[in-house]
Amino acid sequence: MAADVSAKTPEGAAAVMRRWVLQGHVWRKILDKAGFTGITVDVLPATGNGPCTADTLLVTAWGGSAP
Repeated sequence: MAADVSAKTPEGAAAVMRRWVLQGHVWRKILDKAGFTGITVDVLPATGNGPCTADTLLVTAWGGSAP
């Protein structure tokens, strides 16, 4: 599932950033099905305690093929 999040460019102009909200096992399955190898999923813990903090999922993979 993707969500559009309000953002700003480095120059300050309004922009929209697409944020994919999927669990690690889902990313692994999608990337594996697309032919990627060496798939790793790491969780980077949130650094603050505020009301809008969230962990970051860092997913890497190698050698994908075009669909």
